[in-house]
Parts: sequence; C-alpha cells; structure tokens
Amino acid sequence: MTLSAPKPPSRAELFYALAENPYIPGLLKRYGLCLKDLQHLFGEAAEHYRSLEQDYWTLFVDGASRGNPGPAGAGAVLRDSQGQIRAEVRDYLGKATNNEAEYRALQMGLEAAQRLGVRRLYIFSDSKLVVEQLKGGYQVKSPNLKPWWEATRILLKKLDAYAISHVNRGQNQEADRLANEAIDQKSKVDYNLLKRAVSE
Repeated sequence: MTLSAPKPPSRAELFYALAENPYIPGLLKRYGLCLKDLQHLFGEAAEHYRSLEQDYWTLFVDGASRGNPGPAGAGAVLRDSQGQIRAEVRDYLGKATNNEAEYRALQMGLEAAQRLGVRRLYIFSDSKLVVEQLKGGYQVKSPNLKPWWEATRILLKKLDAYAISHVNRGQNQEADRLANEAIDQKSKVDYNLLKRAVSE
C-alpha cells in the first residue's frame, strides 16, 4: 500500500478551527470576553499564516547504502507550494554509510531549492538520526558525520524559514527510488534536471 505524503503543519488551519470551535463561547463567557472579537482575531491570524504557508515548498530526501558502508546513493524530490514536482535529483556517492548518504540527499535538495530561489521549506526525511541531529535533539558524536552536519547547517541558514520532520519509509518512496537508482546507474548529480522539471 502506498501512503500519501504527510501534510505540512498548518497554523492557518489551527486558527480557522479555533474560530469555529464550540468550546470557545463557554470559555469566553467564563472570562468575560467577546466571542465576535476573538473570532475576528483568530480570523486575522489565520489569514496571516495562510499567506505565509503559500510560499512554502516541500523537500523529501533519502539516502541508501548497500553494505553500510558500501555503494551509496542519495535522492531528493522538491515540490512547489501547489504540490507539483519541480526537481528530482540523485547522486552516486561511491562507498559511504547510510547516514552520510542521508546528509548528502538533504544537502543536494537544499542546493536544488537554492537554485530555484526557494526561501521557505518543509523538509521530510526518514532518518530519525539526521532529523534529530539537525533539530538539536541528538548530539553529533561521529567524527565522520560532523562535517556533513556542519555543511548542512550552513545551507539551512540560507533559508528564511524551514521545518524539518521525520516520516516513515512508506511516505518517502519517491526519494528512496532516486537514491537506489543512483546506486544502480552510478549516476552523478545533474542539476540540469531542475531546468527540465521547471519548464514542463
């Protein structure tokens, strides 16, 4: 069964829901507040976040290694704010670990986004290690991964805003396919794919 990609978190929907929540009137009465004013406030907040969320693109990344370390590949899929694929990029790393391939996939996706002028990004990876290291939940203990982590942080800082989340493998099949194709075909990264994808 193929699972659909996760929907990015929406603050706009949260405020829309709050404006219509049946629990709100009772809460307002308790604190002597006006329902109409609060609904207006929530409505303005919802519209504010909706306009921001329209600018967000999504990036799915995955790395694969057959042997760990072994022949490794990286894949990245970039979608615009309407959900259309704007770039599919893959890269063959030669001999590398799975975690190195995961970081390479993310770097490659961020580089693709930068080439297309993307400023806000939702990022999804099925590597809990990479996600947590970049969010500060896990320390980067491996000396081999430290340079990958540092280089990725530099790329992330070039964005105006981003959120990075962990997904399961079933929700990351497109990026996984690209990573394995890179190994099978020993294909090096080709950013010309971006131009073709955008022109279609």
